[in-house]
Amino acid sequence: MVKGLFQRVADEARPPAVLGRYPGMRDYFTEVLLDDLVESGAWLDLELKIPFLALWVNDEDFDFPDWNDPLIAIDQANVRKFAAIDPVVDLESLRGMKVYVIEPYMR
Repeated sequence: MVKGLFQRVADEARPPAVLGRYPGMRDYFTEVLLDDLVESGAWLDLELKIPFLALWVNDEDFDFPDWNDPLIAIDQANVRKFAAIDPVVDLESLRGMKVYVIEPYMR
């Protein structure tokens, strides 16, 4: 079976992350993954880091977040923190990038 983007990010990050480690938070597994990557200061190859961050940057709510929602505020900060971890990614360069994700985990 081919691994999806999120599973590859979790597996190939250094240190690795555990995708879906909170089964009760299935709707927020990407947010938990991002937070884990930031908290551990994980290194991730650009081949995976760029599309992962592009998903966040190109989300329709990224530019106009609901700052009253604490999860959104954390996500906004984490996207910027993770982009700044080596190898550094310029978030603006990801604008308009199309990333298609089919995740077996999400089914």
